[in-house]
Amino acid sequence: MNPNDVIEAFVRDVMRRVPAKDRNDIGMELRGLLAEMLEDRARQEARPADDAMTLAMLRAFGTPAEVAARYRPPGVVVIPPEQTRMFAVLSLAGIAAQWAMSLPRVLDGQPIVAWWFGAGLDALWWPGFLAMMALLVASLRHAGWYKPTWTPHIVDPDRVRRGPAIAGLLGMTAGALFMCALPWLATVMPGPFPRIFEFDSDFLRTRAWPAVALWIGTIAMHAHALRRGRWTKATRQIEQVMSLAFIVLMAWWIGGDRIFVATATDQGAKGALALVLLISLASLAVSVYRERAQIRPLGMMQ
Repeated sequence: MNPNDVIEAFVRDVMRRVPAKDRNDIGMELRGLLAEMLEDRARQEARPADDAMTLAMLRAFGTPAEVAARYRPPGVVVIPPEQTRMFAVLSLAGIAAQWAMSLPRVLDGQPIVAWWFGAGLDALWWPGFLAMMALLVASLRHAGWYKPTWTPHIVDPDRVRRGPAIAGLLGMTAGALFMCALPWLATVMPGPFPRIFEFDSDFLRTRAWPAVALWIGTIAMHAHALRRGRWTKATRQIEQVMSLAFIVLMAWWIGGDRIFVATATDQGAKGALALVLLISLASLAVSVYRERAQIRPLGMMQ
């Protein structure tokens, strides 16, 4: 093979990978470019070009697929590069959470092979769900139906907005009080409700109490931030640690023995907790990411 034949074979491989309407123009441009490159290389090496020199030049230039990609217009980007890390974190966290909830069955005697071909592989639905949502958003954006817009955010993200903070604190306190009173409320409900919402006594005795301590700590921390009017790095980190503790606690509840005596109620409660756990994992991941990406306001950099 002479140098021209090597270049021609390379150009043809590239042309097969580009749109038909652009092949002639791309082929002519690429032939001229490669011929000039080979001429410069032969001049630098002070010897006539041969097939070995041509082949070495083309391998350094890129494979036909790589070169063709330089001529093709960019396609629809499903997951933008800046969102790849978050996608990976959410995918792995969702799989890990589902495995953490199902692996206790292996400790109870379920064969590991049965677990893998059951709950183990079933957990992979979560990355597929995230990918389908990303594909839907990318399709809408490509069709022009959805166009992200920028809106200004609060320059100082650590400042506490009193209205929403007070409403959130009151809601958190009311929810905690309701959950603490629920075992007693269930006993005074009419009809079949006491039997439906009867808590397992072992759950109340051994696994429920950490939630009370975490609720008290979380409410106290939010009240402290509200009183000071801003969050600090320390309180943000404490909030993240408490969120992680709640996630671990929910995983313990889901993977442990019964929460409610009635089987249907217990399964429904654990399913709801699993959803809350996934949401909490996603929220914690976003919180950690934002904390790492946060820059100090200009007025505080002096």
